[in-house]
Amino acid sequence: MAQAFGGSVLLADGYILVGEAAHEREPGTVWVFARDGDGWSSVAPLRGPTPQTGDGFGTALARSGNFVVVGTRGPGDVAVYIYRLEDIGNGNAQPSSFLASQQNQGFGSVLAASGDNVMVSTGTGEQGEQTMGMFAIGPDGSSGWGGGPPVTAPASFGRMGPSALVLGEDLLAFGDPFNDVVHLFERASGGDSWEPAGTLTPPGEPSQRTFFGFSLAIGGGELLVGQFQAGVVHRYAKVGGTWQSAGTLEPGDDEMRAGYGASLAVDGETLLVGGTQQFDEYRWNGEDWIRTGASPQYNADGALVPTGTGLHLGDQVAVLADPSADFGLGAVTVFSRESGEWQQSGRLVADHEPLPAITGGEVTCEDGEAAGYDCDEVDLLAFVPWEELGAARGARLNDIWGWTDPETGREYAIVCHMDGTSFVDVTDPYNPRYLGNLPKTEGSRANTWRDAKVFNNHAFIVADGAGEHGMQVFDLTRLRDVTEPETFDADALYTGITSSHNVAINEETGFAYLVGSSGEESCGGGSHMVDINDPLNPVFAGCFAHPNTGRRGTGNSHDTQCVIYHGPDEEYRGREICVNSNETALSVADVTDKDNPVAVSSAAYPNVAYAHQGWLTDDHRYFYSNDELDEVNGLVEATRTLVWDLEDLDDPLLLTEYYSDTQATDHNLYVRGNRLYMTNNRAGLRVLDISDPENPVEVGHFDTTPWSDDAAGFDGTWSVYPYFESGTVVISSRREGLFIVKPRVRPLIG
Repeated sequence: MAQAFGGSVLLADGYILVGEAAHEREPGTVWVFARDGDGWSSVAPLRGPTPQTGDGFGTALARSGNFVVVGTRGPGDVAVYIYRLEDIGNGNAQPSSFLASQQNQGFGSVLAASGDNVMVSTGTGEQGEQTMGMFAIGPDGSSGWGGGPPVTAPASFGRMGPSALVLGEDLLAFGDPFNDVVHLFERASGGDSWEPAGTLTPPGEPSQRTFFGFSLAIGGGELLVGQFQAGVVHRYAKVGGTWQSAGTLEPGDDEMRAGYGASLAVDGETLLVGGTQQFDEYRWNGEDWIRTGASPQYNADGALVPTGTGLHLGDQVAVLADPSADFGLGAVTVFSRESGEWQQSGRLVADHEPLPAITGGEVTCEDGEAAGYDCDEVDLLAFVPWEELGAARGARLNDIWGWTDPETGREYAIVCHMDGTSFVDVTDPYNPRYLGNLPKTEGSRANTWRDAKVFNNHAFIVADGAGEHGMQVFDLTRLRDVTEPETFDADALYTGITSSHNVAINEETGFAYLVGSSGEESCGGGSHMVDINDPLNPVFAGCFAHPNTGRRGTGNSHDTQCVIYHGPDEEYRGREICVNSNETALSVADVTDKDNPVAVSSAAYPNVAYAHQGWLTDDHRYFYSNDELDEVNGLVEATRTLVWDLEDLDDPLLLTEYYSDTQATDHNLYVRGNRLYMTNNRAGLRVLDISDPENPVEVGHFDTTPWSDDAAGFDGTWSVYPYFESGTVVISSRREGLFIVKPRVRPLIG
């Protein structure tokens, strides 16, 4: 989150500076906002002297006198840059000086200033020890190291380094909230060197992490330490040469307790303490901190303020940054003190140009590229950015499915996203038409996972980690008469579960299989079976969970496919069989009798990390599956697809492992005829010829995120629907939108 918009924030001479260190397609940026009447408007942003995507510019911000200091956290050479305040916002600001470090992990990720001195993180050692170095800024903007040798804290931080750093004239403190400790250093009078002055830990013996030290501030001669999991701010004063407890600050309203102290800001004799929905204001009277007021509520959802440095205070203005806002795009709320009271006066966001929509005609894949997207033997028919799909700002796409109207033959994409489900008419694939959005169930939470399948002209939609969501049922024939985009409501809601990770439907039997569910009848995370033959009146039919599979051994399934089996194993022909991806193993079940489902077999495989999803070939002989985490965990060297022989359902046999020429993590795959369609996150769509089932051959690809070389990332393509008779294939890409493509070679069916 420290890399998103609002990961760092600073008030300086009438400007609000907001760091956005990481963006998918743009270099790190410090956005600069200035007053514009009663509001704030963006002026010329700051970027590094040689900006490049992923450079981490803006990871940290600090003010030292007439200068602004910007930290980076790039993958290569990193630096701290110094800018004159008088140059900020003029459109041509260049750093007056900089301090660089060659590929030193963590350099510049945390900053703190006091007078002309600035303390900066200079790196994290192999054992997790954190070092800090001090530099001074001269009147001309020059900078140079000083303040004695580097300060080194014990090997407890790990890769992340400190979350909060505060610098006084002779006191340095940095927090290690993941270990509930604050490290203190003091500078001897008249000396340059910093010496250890002990550590602070929360009172008592907490049974779990309390994030003591997540935020720090110096004011009133005291060191203030936030402990937001406990909802308290601790005060420490130096007495008799040691730092001792001087009391606590607690919320004026107990409803603010959760998250209280996640952020702190001091300006002179005023202190702000951030909570989940408000901040409290205190004034120093020379002896004590006196609570004098509070802000209006600024976060109706009650999410924790995520950064200890996300609150900043200036002349009658306060800003609170929330990098998690808008599904991770980030936002900053501005408050002004009017007639002695704090009032919300603005909301700042980054102004990025969306990816351009592509419509009007086919963009042929030529020389490995179509409209800037990497490709091979797959042409681009159209692209609809997520901003045009009815989702809230920042709500990423997830699953996708399709429906063909049996009366009209029209084709529709069912596009899931974090806060609802959108419907797009793709009958004319060159000119897709957005028809409207079905919001998440009222009272449920937006979340990463939403899944949809279709039966009998109805869509069945579930969401995971969404609270009281249930399974929505939507009559797709309502789309026939849509002339302008609408906001739809569900036609029915099944509440036998609260949340589910996935839904699978056997269209031959009219049963839905909800897996990874929560609620009164979770079925151990296995298949919660529902009779949907009357789509608007779903009825619970039974449970199946394969013992001793799944990470908890309860049979939890991540995904499943259920069919009337017509494969080579004569014992099971004509029976309803489910092939489950159960995190730790492949599972085969006979669910013909919903009252007495039977575990047929399970099979493990080498280097299992997370058995994710898979699909049967049309003849039910083979099953192709993927493992979502084997690449990112370093268990395999390239993207791996497992090829199973199910000739004997009692004994699944792993025939071979297909390795792609990418290192991306797997996601979803589907089989149609002699083609396998894989959506592998950062590798986009990969089309394989499986005419020889044991020897897949890639025959085409389309990359929806060609600007990213982070193969291990979990962005990019989520899923694909390849079953339209027209040959149109639709792809959901999380932060991008809906891609409509067409592989040049149609699959052979039958």
